[in-house]
Amino acid sequence: MGEPQKPLGNIELAATSFYVSDLDEAIAWYEETLGLQPMTGGEDGHRYAAYSIGGAVVVLEPREAAIEPCDPGTESTTINLLVSREPAEVRQELMRRGVSCSELVESPNFVSFLIRDRDGNRFYVSRAVSQEARDAVRDVSGVTG
Repeated sequence: MGEPQKPLGNIELAATSFYVSDLDEAIAWYEETLGLQPMTGGEDGHRYAAYSIGGAVVVLEPREAAIEPCDPGTESTTINLLVSREPAEVRQELMRRGVSCSELVESPNFVSFLIRDRDGNRFYVSRAVSQEARDAVRDVSGVTG
């Protein structure tokens, strides 16, 4: 008896797409406010820009490329960014760059805040503060040290 067939087969890559109203303006915003530059870009029916963020791939695409486009900021997709810097410092720097940030939220395991890009796409910025949370992050990410 063999292994049961996986419905998706082997998954080679998982990427999150954020749909934006103006790709060039979005690329500029990601560089100016978050300090990120695309790892690749091109066209596949529509232009796109792809970023490698902490081992995740985030692709910016124009809203018209979406199979089911939604109004900006109405979807609940959130990219979780686990950072090594103090979240209060990260928040302060982002706010200096004009990014709207929520208040800091502290739980027993994480300190976090939410930001949105210019099209309403969400990033949850967090830092593990308990040893248990740091160990869990290390286990999931494979990062040692």
